[in-house]
Amino acid sequence: MSVETPTKIVDAAAYFEAKLAYEIGPIGLNMAIENGEKLTIVDLRTPELFAKGHIPGAINLKYEELDKNLDKLIKERTTVVYCYDIVCNLSAKAALELAKKGYKVKELEGGYDSWTARNLKVEGTGQTHKSSSCCG
Repeated sequence: MSVETPTKIVDAAAYFEAKLAYEIGPIGLNMAIENGEKLTIVDLRTPELFAKGHIPGAINLKYEELDKNLDKLIKERTTVVYCYDIVCNLSAKAALELAKKGYKVKELEGGYDSWTARNLKVEGTGQTHKSSSCCG
C-alpha cells in the first residue's frame, strides 16, 4: 500500500466535498440539537452500551435489523448515524444502506467516543464509556 497522494486533484476535491456533505462532527451535531433541528439520531452500538449512555434523543437500532426498523425513520428528515469510535464502520455501512433507500443521512465523525471526548451531554445511566469493542 502506498502513502503517495494520487495526482487527480479533481477526484480529491470531489471526494472531500462529498465527505463534508455527508459527515457531521460532534460539535456540529450538538449545535444542531441545541438549535432544535429536526433530526433522527441512530445509535448502532449494543443495547447495553446505549443504556449506559447515548447522545440525547438517539434511538438504538442494530445494524442487522435496520431494514426491519425503517418505520422509525423519516425519509424527509436528516438521519445521523453513529457507532463506537473512529475505526468502527457500522455507521458508514448503515449510512450507505439508508442513502440507497432514499434517506437523507449523515455519519457522526468519530462515533460515540468523539462525542464523549468533548464532554457533551449524554442520556442514560450516567456512565460514559470509551469502547474498545467495535464491529466488522
